[in-house]
Amino acid sequence: MLLHALMIFAYAVIPGHALALPGANTNSNVTHPQVITIPNISSQICGTEPPSEELRQAHVDLRDNKPIGPRQSSQRLLINTYMHFVSTFDQASTYPHNVRNTLMSAQVAVLNQAYMPANIAFRIAGTSYTVRDDWATDANSTLMKQSLRQGTYSALNMYFQTNLSLAPYTYNPDLVLLGYCTLPTNMTYKNAQGGQTEFPAADYATDGCNVLAASMPQSPVPAYGYDEGKTAVHEVGHWFGLLHTFQDNTCNPSDPGDYIADTPQESASTSGCPSGKDSCPGNPGLDPINNYMDYSTDECYNQFTPDQQTRMTNMYAMYRNNE
Repeated sequence: MLLHALMIFAYAVIPGHALALPGANTNSNVTHPQVITIPNISSQICGTEPPSEELRQAHVDLRDNKPIGPRQSSQRLLINTYMHFVSTFDQASTYPHNVRNTLMSAQVAVLNQAYMPANIAFRIAGTSYTVRDDWATDANSTLMKQSLRQGTYSALNMYFQTNLSLAPYTYNPDLVLLGYCTLPTNMTYKNAQGGQTEFPAADYATDGCNVLAASMPQSPVPAYGYDEGKTAVHEVGHWFGLLHTFQDNTCNPSDPGDYIADTPQESASTSGCPSGKDSCPGNPGLDPINNYMDYSTDECYNQFTPDQQTRMTNMYAMYRNNE
């Protein structure tokens, strides 16, 4: 009787704790690929939502150097990072404890290397492990994040899902999704003393980045072309407020694009790592195929521009540094 009761639970393991989460599907019918191929379809690279008008205006103000709030100092910005590994039942044996630890350590190392020029660093503040099909496919992302998210709005929460999909309810390997992340928004209100108070954690429970586990460096089930950990770099760029380098998909010089002065105008996202790509030949510069905020393959990614670096730290100071 007890054994039967336990079979309806999926277990989330957090160092020092064991939780039982009801409602999971233990009869997994999710496929178990050995190598994941990402189609050249832009919607399957990044599922981040378009920027709000509030965020667009913040970009304009920062671009134009208007005094809209505190700027980040030159001191190193250390981000408390909570890493949540979420697996389907059929893939749980592929990611034992030692493999998960290796993946998370390697992923943080990639993040730290990519963000070092911006004077941003990441430290693992906590980890969790959950085996639950509807969370690993992203069929129930809101509940997953409400259950797992840690820290304040200044803390980065990353959810590495083994089967992140555009079709989470009827998982199809051909509809795999590399990742998506929440863009920052105002999460404070003026208190009686005239200062700023952060809204309750429930108001930003869904904040964070969802990333396909196969994109992590050294993954036993690699996403071909996207397996060096740079999908997480791209998504965390969104968490800091950066937009795609091809934002608005136009060559119109009057369009603000990504609101970053030193990224050339780009009207189409990049596939692979094509040399000399120039989607806006009438505008200065080639497409920024090496920029982390394009859609290039991992081998191509190697930079944030100086303006992007400044924008990230300023956006963090505006929106997330509420402690």
